[in-house]
Amino acid sequence: MSQESKPKVSEHPVAARQIARARAWGALIGFVLAYWLSRRAGLPFPESGGRALVAGLACRMLAWAAVVTVWRQLIPAQIAAARQRSLMAAQQAAPGRGSQGTS
Repeated sequence: MSQESKPKVSEHPVAARQIARARAWGALIGFVLAYWLSRRAGLPFPESGGRALVAGLACRMLAWAAVVTVWRQLIPAQIAAARQRSLMAAQQAAPGRGSQGTS
């Protein structure tokens, strides 16, 4: 398969929404968890906030990488399944054409 015809994750409508959602949730969870743990450890507000921002960005990148990796496997599987369904539909339709004219 050439580079021009290779499907892109960014062009898949469902994948694009799920990637955006995963990045947002990853950032939020990382931020809240790091801030809570920092404050619980007794760190002052500025240091807790800084750590929370860094953790939020790191978790956002990890979530993005994980979801993109999953979708890079799902998109070719979806294409193969669609081809298989259309091939089976064509095979089922072909024998039915000959029997329709004899009734």
